[in-house]
Order: sequence, then C-alpha cells, then structure tokens
Amino acid sequence: LETDTTLDREQVVKNCQELYDSCSFEKVTLQKQFHKMYLDYSFANPLPSQLKALDASQPWLLYWIGNSLAILDKEWLKEGYQRGILAKIVSISPTGGPFSGGLGQLPHLAATYAAINALALCNNVDEGWGFIDKQEIYQWLLSLKTPNGGFRTCAETGECDTRGVYCALSIASMLDIQTPELCKGSLDFLIKCQTYEGGFGGCPQEDEAHGGYTFCAVASLAILGALDRINVGKLMEWCSARQYNEEKGLSGRSNKLVDGCYSFWVGGTAAILEAYGYGTCINKQSLCQYILQCCQSEERPGLRDKPGAPPDFYHTNYVLLGLAVTKYSFRCSHSALKI
Repeated sequence: LETDTTLDREQVVKNCQELYDSCSFEKVTLQKQFHKMYLDYSFANPLPSQLKALDASQPWLLYWIGNSLAILDKEWLKEGYQRGILAKIVSISPTGGPFSGGLGQLPHLAATYAAINALALCNNVDEGWGFIDKQEIYQWLLSLKTPNGGFRTCAETGECDTRGVYCALSIASMLDIQTPELCKGSLDFLIKCQTYEGGFGGCPQEDEAHGGYTFCAVASLAILGALDRINVGKLMEWCSARQYNEEKGLSGRSNKLVDGCYSFWVGGTAAILEAYGYGTCINKQSLCQYILQCCQSEERPGLRDKPGAPPDFYHTNYVLLGLAVTKYSFRCSHSALKI
C-alpha cells in the first residue's frame, strides 16, 4: 500500500543512501568553521524579514544561536555576544522576569526557560545573573499551576502539557527555587502521560508518544528523582524504535520521517536513561553518521533536518546537541540520583 508517508520516506531513504555512498563515514567531520560563519553573521547583522514569524521567540533565537556557538567552541561565544544577549533579554523583560517572547508580550513559560538558558551561557557577564527576580518568577510559576499537577504556559490562556511541566521544573531547578509546593501533583501528571507505546504524550491519557514531549517528561522525572516510577523498559524500546536502519537517524513519532532535531529530543532522552544506569537504547555511531553526512552540506552553513531541507537556527542547535550525545557516555553521581 502506497501513501504519501511511504513515498516521502522512500525519497528520504534514497537521499540518505546517496550521501552514504558518496564518501566514507570515517572521512566526514563536522565543518565547525563553516557553521561558525552562519552563527556569527546572525549575531552581527539584522535578521531577514522572513523571521518575523519568530517575533514571539526572541529568547529562543538567542539560546539557539548562542548555545550552538558554545557547543562548537566555548571561546566562540565571546564576551561581546554575551553582553548582547543580556542587553536583549533586559530590553524584552526589564523587571527581571518572568520573561516574554518579545517586547510588550505576555510572560510565557517557554520564553522564560529560553531566556534563563541564554543568560546561563553568558558566564554572569556584567553580573547579569543577579538581574533575575527569582521570587517574582517563583510566584508566577505557582500561579500557572493547575489542579492536575501541570502548568499552563501562559496565564489564563496557555496550554497545559508535559512541555509546561518541564519548563517550570527546569526553571525552578536552575534558579534553586524548587519546592514541594511547586512540584505538588506533577509526578502523577507525568506518569499518566506515558502511552502504551512507551514514550510520552503531551497530556495525560490523550496524546500519542512524541519525541519532544518524551524528553520533557523524562527530564522532569529526572529532576524529581522519580524515573523508577515509570515503565523504563517500554520507554527504551520506544526510543530504540525511533532509529531507522536505512536512514540511521531518529524520528519523533511512529511512522514519521527522521528529523535531525530528534537527535537531541530522543537522543537526549536516551542519554538521561544511560546516565541513571538503565543502559543504552540507541546506536550512537549510526546517529553520528546521519548527523555528519545528512544534516550538513557543503553548499550552505548551518545544520538541517534532513537532506534537501534548508538549515535553520533551531536545527543547528539541537543537531549539535545530538552530536554531543553520540560522542560521550553518561553517568550520574550518587548524589545526583537523589535530586
């Protein structure tokens, strides 16, 4: 039976195989200087008008670009860039948080998460870490809590899903404002989001398993010290099933195409499980091959979703994070297991 999905996958497999056949994996390296040009240009020049659709994602742009530079070489996120990141975040939310996606917009959980991560890259330049109003952010997080243990992403109108829980718990963990009051009910919320497939959906007992939601749920459970409360075996099976033999990369859902960003969303989930002693569930060497041979090209700098797709800041960041997953083994210290 042929469908649009099967035809699309056949084309992706063909494109990947052509790249694999064109050169030996051992000879392919990450073109760091080439990708640096892409990132440096974005920090040194106004972004094109086509990116106005990301007006509500300005802290994310800072994080994606800044973190990509830091992954390639920590010295490449230079002090001038760090000051620029701080200045931009202050201009968006001058009170020190919670943070919005752009000037004049409502505070948002995802934007606050991105803003704090971006500031964390800046090595406290100009004492920027002290700019954050932890108490105000804590009270705001409490105001977003829902009776079922979740968090709305925005006051009154925001959605409530595993992404919101992860952003809230990650923010609280980074700012050292995590309390039993804040975490109340969140564990039960997350447990109910694990599907029959083994991965996690966005909402309790409603959604199909998805790579992004799965990372958010598993990272949240790690913060809560409660990975043993879920079916880890089924989760590892699901992560393993996201890697296809032909393409070698990872997909985000059953019967979906590979996508470079899931090198982190699923690969990062696998890394957390490995760190907590559950073993490995993806083939790191194959994933590395997909990233190096299929997610970068000689024609354009930046990393991409798959062959034939253009590069962008989002995929550049998460593909690089996924590449880092393939290069290391992970293990938590005994104290980290009891967070």
